[in-house]
Amino acid sequence: MPITPPIMTSYATLTDIPPELVAIILLLVEMEDIFSIRQTCTYLLSQTKDHGLWTILANRAMEDKNVVWPSWGLPLAAMPSSTIEDLVVRATRLPSLAHGYWSRIDRRNAFEGGIQRPFDSPMSLYLIRGRWLLVESSDFTLELWDLDAPEYTHPSATYASLEGPIDGITHVDGIDGVKITLSTSKEMRTVKPSLTPLDSFGGYSLVKTRRGSLLAFAACVGDGFRACVVDESTRDDVELSLGGQLSEIQRTLDIKIQYDVVFVVRRLNLELYTLSGIEEALRRVDGTVRSVLPFWSFSYPITPLLHSPQFHSTIPAYFDAPEGSVAFSHFVDDQWQAIVVTPQAVSLDPTERSYKIDNVFAIGSGIDPIYGIRTGENGYRIAMLGYGRLTMHYGRPWDTREVPNNGAHSPSEAIDTGHTLVSWEIPDFEVDLPRPGCLAIDEAVGICVAGMGSGRIWIGDAVPREKPKRVDVTPLPNKTALPDPRWPELPPSYYWDKFKFYSGPLSESDPIGEVAPGWSTAVDYYWPWRNDPKAYGGMLWFVENIMGLPGPARSLLFSTSALFKSGDYVLDLHEYVDIGGKLFRVLTNDELWEVNSLVDGTTIDDVITNLQQRRPTGITGEEWISDYMPIEQHQTWYRLFKRSRET
Repeated sequence: MPITPPIMTSYATLTDIPPELVAIILLLVEMEDIFSIRQTCTYLLSQTKDHGLWTILANRAMEDKNVVWPSWGLPLAAMPSSTIEDLVVRATRLPSLAHGYWSRIDRRNAFEGGIQRPFDSPMSLYLIRGRWLLVESSDFTLELWDLDAPEYTHPSATYASLEGPIDGITHVDGIDGVKITLSTSKEMRTVKPSLTPLDSFGGYSLVKTRRGSLLAFAACVGDGFRACVVDESTRDDVELSLGGQLSEIQRTLDIKIQYDVVFVVRRLNLELYTLSGIEEALRRVDGTVRSVLPFWSFSYPITPLLHSPQFHSTIPAYFDAPEGSVAFSHFVDDQWQAIVVTPQAVSLDPTERSYKIDNVFAIGSGIDPIYGIRTGENGYRIAMLGYGRLTMHYGRPWDTREVPNNGAHSPSEAIDTGHTLVSWEIPDFEVDLPRPGCLAIDEAVGICVAGMGSGRIWIGDAVPREKPKRVDVTPLPNKTALPDPRWPELPPSYYWDKFKFYSGPLSESDPIGEVAPGWSTAVDYYWPWRNDPKAYGGMLWFVENIMGLPGPARSLLFSTSALFKSGDYVLDLHEYVDIGGKLFRVLTNDELWEVNSLVDGTTIDDVITNLQQRRPTGITGEEWISDYMPIEQHQTWYRLFKRSRET
């Protein structure tokens, strides 16, 4: 039986190939080949920009566990093809930057872009959808910059009516665009990306998340320990109360609403609340104070949380955790750690799921001093602003790898901590220090942004698809920027300096305000800045940044031996400090701080009586775990400050 050969269709030109066949071909070639095909003719140019093509490629990419896809990049049907294309390219290229060895890290001597703002102006930065940069200035002005603009000459929008510094921000996609909710120390505002205000009300601060009309706040104005959920439509609120067995004062650090559970991270413990219980309390009209208690509470199997605790929007795939799990990360002891909480049972009732802290993973490391850390929304990547460099890291539990043992023995296993993707060198770092915490990252597109005291805002793009934008930066003035514009008063010097910081004569035998041998209450006489609520390095700064507690705070009593020194030797400074009605003992020198809380109910009169009678004052025994990150930032600034004073 004769065999009929298949009919082969020939095409005279590329434009004769039907679109459906072009689509099949494009799905069979490498991505770089698609961009090469795009250069051939206008017909194939349009075919390589087809929405259906990039939707298929995006779905393929999302099947890879190494690929991070942003929440704002879904649903694909609502995204323009150009945005999907850019996300696919970036999401698939970023994992290839991970080598795990410092010698192979992509070190860059220049940033891909920069924005010049007035000297001393940047306060905080927020990236929205990897494209829009929200900049808060020290004059309480908001600016919205389009990072896709051809050049960075002026913001796309401004808003100049903030009532105070921003302390929290969250945003959701709406029908008419992105809706940004931000809180300040005085009020809460809701704005559109055009920075047109939609709503405003006061009484709450540190906004953390939103679900529909429900907003979760970590504090209230005037009460830094009161976390609550507010119904934006009615202005009713319900307090997320600490369990009755928890008497230690502690701050709320982050809040996440997932399905029917509200997770609350505090300094010492993690709490779980039912969303239905909160909604029921909000509906109550009997006039009683609305509050709910957690149905589950954990203590951490590690030290208390201190710096940059942040819930992940979704559970990272590399944890392989069951449905309903949550993860949050924080930075402690040079490690970036992730804590995973998982349900142990399946139930419609959240109180019957038996949640537990499944594990604590070390997923990265840093080199001090560190000026800021920001984790991507899903916990896959982190931006770290360190001494002289901005780096982007990827998060993943540390692996073991074979390491030669100088040839003396067979290779052994060692921890692989080389999680750096890209490292950018910061210009003029010796005189232009970063703003603490003035840092933003979009982990899916690979963009990091850092703000400097000079007003420069550096933009690092791990996967640049075009030439770096021209950066017009002004020369640095011959002065040192404020270390943190939220604390504008700078002390003239510190007690260990050779400069005098108090006025009038000093008699070692008769110090001013002495109430017990070697102890004085004349704090405001000897260094007036110590209790200044705006002083960088003052007591309120110390309490909020290093101890992680809200004020008010005031130093009441100090050891006068610290006023006198012999040669280069300086005695430690001991102080008794009132923080919101509770007393602490603080030890300070030029290199460290140490804090202990006093037994509840102890008054300053009790302390003075004990000192007069040379009796010890009861402390709780445990040293208060302090955040070393702002300590090192302070010391770095102080070295520059001291050098400028001496020259």
